[in-house]
Amino acid sequence: MHEVTLAEAIWREVVSEMARRPERRLQGLRVVVGQWSGAESESLEFALGLLVAESEWPDAEILIRAEPLAMRCGACSREFEPQELQLACPSCGSAETDVVRGRELRLESLEVE
Repeated sequence: MHEVTLAEAIWREVVSEMARRPERRLQGLRVVVGQWSGAESESLEFALGLLVAESEWPDAEILIRAEPLAMRCGACSREFEPQELQLACPSCGSAETDVVRGRELRLESLEVE
């Protein structure tokens, strides 16, 4: 379960940011998980929950935002969300497509008081 390693990396970033704000209290963190990031949202949330529970901010809320896969056609420039594994452009049928969203896995924001 590589989500534990991913959660630890995200948590290190949270702790680093909070160290710059010692007078503040962490209320929540928002994480973006792309559909093609390779991470499983529920497992990542569970692993982050364990880290939060053992921290000085045990009541901090974890919000996971799923980022759907989005592609752009190199032939006609249309951006689209593919259905199933149909990665060809639905407008022109070209297979010359690139991922523009959906691979990300990042700490999006912190909510502090």
